Amino acid sequence: MNQETLTAYEAVYGYAAVINESDRGRLWMRGRDRAALLHRLSTNHIERLQPGQGTLTALTTPIGRMIDLLRVYALPDALLLETGDGHGPAILRHLRKNIFFNDQVTVADASAELGQIGVYGPQASQVIQTIGLSVDLPLHSIATGDWNGHQVLVARCEPLGGDGYTLYPPATQTTTLLTALTDEGAVPLDSHTAEVVRIEHGYPRFKHEITLDYIPLEADLWRAVSFQKGCYVGQEIIARMESRGRIAKLLCGLRLSAAPEAVPAAVTVDGKEAGTLTSAAYSPRYGWIGLAYVRRAYAESGTIVTLAQQPATVCRLPFISGTTQDDAA
Repeated sequence: MNQETLTAYEAVYGYAAVINESDRGRLWMRGRDRAALLHRLSTNHIERLQPGQGTLTALTTPIGRMIDLLRVYALPDALLLETGDGHGPAILRHLRKNIFFNDQVTVADASAELGQIGVYGPQASQVIQTIGLSVDLPLHSIATGDWNGHQVLVARCEPLGGDGYTLYPPATQTTTLLTALTDEGAVPLDSHTAEVVRIEHGYPRFKHEITLDYIPLEADLWRAVSFQKGCYVGQEIIARMESRGRIAKLLCGLRLSAAPEAVPAAVTVDGKEAGTLTSAAYSPRYGWIGLAYVRRAYAESGTIVTLAQQPATVCRLPFISGTTQDDAA
């Protein structure tokens, strides 16, 4: 890392960092049956969400494979959905394709209307409050605030470096709001450094760990799955996997001995296929690390595997568990 990216990395863990996340998809679902539609297409309990509440949910195929992992927020007259990077148009088509003839629901692209900013770090809430927005929110909750005469949606998201918020300002105000946050001391976070921190936290990402090759439970996305809601697309496979305890692969961390030649890459043990490396990055704290789906037989922490003839060590996620600030030195 150069000095600029190292400063951003340190800000995530020591103060606050901000990043423009407008490349992620944003969709509106409106109409009487909006929650019912998403409820029957995804893994979590959507129909019980009240205005201001939110959740993670996975869209899955009939055989339980992941199409995408969504953040869903309930507003008084709509659901706001956040998709993976660049995946908004595809998810919009997927949802529209599954609307029944008597459903009262519309799905629309919100990306031209709303921008998106991530604010992360132990002082994220203080920085947001300095510009006049309220952050008194439980995880996955959302509220409407006013900033500089503009309505901004503020959501509490999964943390990076201690805390995390997503701001959805009017799209035309995204750059101005970013500047206001950096003027209050937040450090700009580049996409490369954000990827390092994501891997350290063990969060799966669309096109990396979230693909049609894997099932939510393999990705340790139990928090995005309800086992009480009844039928949804892919439910039979996921419920059977949970009830029988037969999860073939597990998302694990890898401590790498060298930079990987390519990602994805095969993970082997004694020449036999043992899994797949799906993400990798150089961490100032841990050196080369990665995320990998590893067969259960080799997923125990401390297991030595091979990646392109180089040894790697399996470890539990997140990498940040049990560490101190001194580890970053």
